[in-house]
Amino acid sequence: MNEKKIFVYSSVHVWNDTRIYYKEIETLLKAGYQVEQMAVEAMQQPEIRQNLTQHLFQNGSRLKRFTRWFTIYKAIRKSDAKYYHFHDPELLLLLPILRKRDGVFIYDMHENFPKALETKAWVPRGLRKPIAEIVKRVEQKCLMLCDKVIFAETSYKKDYPCVTQKNKDVLNYPVYQKVIPAEEFTEQSLLYVGGIEENRGLWIMLEALKNLKKSGYKELKLKLVGPISGADNEKIDAFIKEHGLVSSVERLGRIPNAEISGHMVTATMGLCLLKPIPNYMESMATKMFEYMSAKLPMIVSDFPMWSDLMKETQSGLSVNPLEPEEVVGAIELLLENKGLRQQMGANGRYHYEKAYNWRTEGQKLLALYEVANSEVLNESPVYQSTF
Repeated sequence: MNEKKIFVYSSVHVWNDTRIYYKEIETLLKAGYQVEQMAVEAMQQPEIRQNLTQHLFQNGSRLKRFTRWFTIYKAIRKSDAKYYHFHDPELLLLLPILRKRDGVFIYDMHENFPKALETKAWVPRGLRKPIAEIVKRVEQKCLMLCDKVIFAETSYKKDYPCVTQKNKDVLNYPVYQKVIPAEEFTEQSLLYVGGIEENRGLWIMLEALKNLKKSGYKELKLKLVGPISGADNEKIDAFIKEHGLVSSVERLGRIPNAEISGHMVTATMGLCLLKPIPNYMESMATKMFEYMSAKLPMIVSDFPMWSDLMKETQSGLSVNPLEPEEVVGAIELLLENKGLRQQMGANGRYHYEKAYNWRTEGQKLLALYEVANSEVLNESPVYQSTF
């Protein structure tokens, strides 16, 4: 086995997923590791880089993901990598057969999957809790076959006591970047960055824009940066046509990180108005820290963790996302107070510089690999299937 080689794989995420590529793979490459990546193709074409080999799946339906498992399995069986770092809960199902070979298997947990299933629109409402419970039991058995488990959120620990002795928090803070100088812009715009759908506040933001237009903010724009499903795009088309917002809503889709930064420094404020569902209320949305990095004041949902962050950093306001008047009132307050916006932006940048960036998290990732290597050398465990 090649002790400096890492096989990073996902059957769901695009190759340039921010956490996987721009944070983790970038950190590993800079530390001298060789990386072989399997992931889904994206609009952006990958660049040729030293010590990085990529194998990309074509985009397709949800059913296509099952065929990818077999491709991943065959690639791992042929690989000479020592480490296997994967990012999807469904790929835990491969571990009982993959553990028959040598290697260090590391699961990078991006979300509390059983809890997330309880609100997934594609799962019939009456089946959500029973399916979540079954998935939780299977997941816990598979997790016992991992050498290490990475948590992207500190809140995951309480639901995963079975991995307490071998987990590591590697939080999803933004990659460190210097302040981008911004010119003075007279255009007022609200910015949202991330996955765009109902539970992530899509209609909350559109309703707020509609009400603000009625209140006299005729030139105000809403910029949506991130993927939107075809069905939601059709609903948005109907909504903005009905309310005269066609020229006020920009859907930019998934764009390179450098372009996102450009939109942040020209926006008036950032929005993060996710609905209060369990999986969101116990997670820290990365976009809040991205707004801080760009000195962008923000308005966020009043989840306890998020409200505490706003109080600590004084970088924005927290509101009840289900109260339209409260949302509109907070936006108006920032629109009308340039000095307050500037102070909140400066506060956010200060705390981003101090604590909320990827520098420390990247070092934690590298330390995890060093520890995993020494443990495997000392223990050489033999794994048996628990199924």
